[in-house]
Amino acid sequence: MDNDTIFLSVIAAAALCFALINCVQFLLKRNRTAQTTGTIISIKMPNPETAKARNSKWEKVSYKVDGKTYQSQNRIQVPMTLQIGSTVKIRYDKFNPEKLYSFSLLRIVISILIAAVCILAAVFKLI
Repeated sequence: MDNDTIFLSVIAAAALCFALINCVQFLLKRNRTAQTTGTIISIKMPNPETAKARNSKWEKVSYKVDGKTYQSQNRIQVPMTLQIGSTVKIRYDKFNPEKLYSFSLLRIVISILIAAVCILAAVFKLI
């Protein structure tokens, strides 16, 4: 096995592990969570050196559940383009509405696709 094949295999394994962990979290908590729209109330800007690479920042949101307004206990990651007052889709815990979750099916699918591409590239030496 050459170095490229080993590298691609490690990336594929990491992506599959990431997908598996997110999938298990999603399956275990899907009945505990609900989705709503929240309004950004606070933004924590990342270190300027890492902000360009990650192209995101961390926010706290305010949202309504059953007529009651909540503020998130934890911050969630959002694109740099969003500002205070912008709205975002969020997932919250039905039994503890202040807690937000950040797993998504899109992230699971993308990580599986990354793993598949790496496996194909390693097996067929496409690079």
